[in-house]
Amino acid sequence: MLSWIEKVLFLAAAALAVGLACNEFRRKFLLISRGRKISRWDHPGQRLWEMLYRVFLQLPVFAQRPVTGFFHAVIFWGFLVFLGITLNHVAEGFFAGFSLFGHGGLYSLLLFMANLFAGLIILAVIYFFVRRYIVRVKSLERPSYQSLIVLFFILTLMVSFIFYEAFKMYSLGPAKDYSLANWAFSHVLPAPTMISASAVLFWTKFLWWLHILIIMAFGVFIMFSKHLHLLAGPINLLFKNLGVKAEIPLLNLEEQEKFGTPQITDLSRKDLLDLFSCAECGRCDDVCPAFQSGKALSPRTLLEKLKHHLLDSAAQLRTDPAGLKKLLGEVVSEEEVWDCTTCAACLEVCPMLNEHIAKIMGMRQFAVLMESRFPEEFQTLYRGLENQGNPWGINADTRSDWAKDLQIPLLAEKGKTDILLWVGCAGSFDQHSQKIVRSLVKILQRSGVDFAFLGNEEKCCGDPARRSGMEYLYQIQARQNIETLNRYQFRRIVTICPHGYHMLKNEYSKMGGNYQVVHHSELLLELLQNKQLKIQAGDNAKMTYHDPCYLGRYNGIYEQPRQLLQTLNRHQPLEMASSRQTSFCCGGGGGGMWKEEKTGQRISHCRIAQAEKTGAGIIVTACPFCSIMFNDALAETGREKLKTIDLAQAIEERLV
Repeated sequence: MLSWIEKVLFLAAAALAVGLACNEFRRKFLLISRGRKISRWDHPGQRLWEMLYRVFLQLPVFAQRPVTGFFHAVIFWGFLVFLGITLNHVAEGFFAGFSLFGHGGLYSLLLFMANLFAGLIILAVIYFFVRRYIVRVKSLERPSYQSLIVLFFILTLMVSFIFYEAFKMYSLGPAKDYSLANWAFSHVLPAPTMISASAVLFWTKFLWWLHILIIMAFGVFIMFSKHLHLLAGPINLLFKNLGVKAEIPLLNLEEQEKFGTPQITDLSRKDLLDLFSCAECGRCDDVCPAFQSGKALSPRTLLEKLKHHLLDSAAQLRTDPAGLKKLLGEVVSEEEVWDCTTCAACLEVCPMLNEHIAKIMGMRQFAVLMESRFPEEFQTLYRGLENQGNPWGINADTRSDWAKDLQIPLLAEKGKTDILLWVGCAGSFDQHSQKIVRSLVKILQRSGVDFAFLGNEEKCCGDPARRSGMEYLYQIQARQNIETLNRYQFRRIVTICPHGYHMLKNEYSKMGGNYQVVHHSELLLELLQNKQLKIQAGDNAKMTYHDPCYLGRYNGIYEQPRQLLQTLNRHQPLEMASSRQTSFCCGGGGGGMWKEEKTGQRISHCRIAQAEKTGAGIIVTACPFCSIMFNDALAETGREKLKTIDLAQAIEERLV
């Protein structure tokens, strides 16, 4: 079909497109390689399978947003089909009448699939145009010209394919099916007697060139735009974190000279790959409690700022890398970094598994450990941890005063026990949380469990220090606790606090503390199932359950609390709009318990409003942080009809 001049032009255009794309790929690869090395080569089979599962099946995208996910999947699967179609079009251009797939059933099937997907993809383009530019959700308020270009490219590719195939029917005859190309030939194009052969040839070539040139332009544009995630995303998925969620590397405080991530080159290569994998879809913003409550932090914007800074610093990386801007304060505002509650909602919904919290924690560590820069409220937090071993700064000698009338054996006196009760700082010093741990103690005593506690030997688990960037105080607290725990014999540790649960179970192991840890919701369900406890079902009071971030997203405990509540009331608790994996944070994590929220709404107020909409009168929690935040929120918002209790309190009320 093509003349020899056109064939030369095609080869020249293809060479130019490939050259531009490869050159930009090399540039960005070199930028990523400037990051800190990180090892993510373990379990290659699992990594490959999970990447293929996410990329080709697109199921995670379906699960989060069914309609949007469907149209996204349609475009991806259509791309795979049109890959074969486009290769065949190139072959047809060079060799008239030739087909890579023959002219039989395989080729007919491919054409049928291409026509089917062409129609679906046109619908997808219309849907995404309306969603992004007409009816925009909060996280898509900023229109993207790049998305508009891509939508134009995709629409043009589909239309050019349909009419290219339709013009071929002037010589081959109409197809015996109901394809879009056949419809275009029969209802849009002129009748064969009304169009000349030269016009047919012209339009056939024009549409062939239009389709091919758009493909080439698309390939080049991808390398220069946010749509690089089409290539970077699958690679990023291969190097996902298979360990603890939002894992914080253990710093060597004695030998390291620099802590945290002061500059862009201090981020890991995975962190930098994240920047090019981000699709800017806004899913992270949709679930971020800071963003949704009107604060400065937008996880999506955070990655955008870091990416633009990396690209803008390309020349300086070669000439003066030491003079790069500081990330905190010069690239990312301090408000953005300190707004984060480390709830991990962004990690849960990101289709590319980008690790936002790792970048935030690196900047926090640098600010706190290298420059002593942190919110002023943290001075009280750090002083209390350093002097009294608890974030409230209350006299350490009063840590076990809450238990004076309960006759709980001290592990130091008992020597060994089956279950060690880890009370935590909230259970020890906060009056509301003391009621929770007292309820748990009474349940354990009623069930005949062999347990003891550390009393004044217990120190803060270190979560508030570590999540706020003060690694030094965290390691002090952790070492003291590990030294104490390793002196005694016990089978399991039980705690009411998901933050302590996470630290003891997942993070102490790096410092020599390996323990079997259970949350009190797990133990309570176990006692009920073993018939060590008897409870009387209640009056079907309307309850809603709040999933604590560090219990649910961080450790996957969703069902046990709900099973307990179902046992109490003979039905499942009412679910809030954001629950389970998408649960909305109470605002207390990441040091938020001790920091004033100075902008936007209080995060706890937003969550209380969600709870109220369920029609429930009781908010059940399984975390003292959540209980404290919600009790304050109920008082501050005047919602006297609502009350909040812990699972242990709910069980104790129904003991037989």
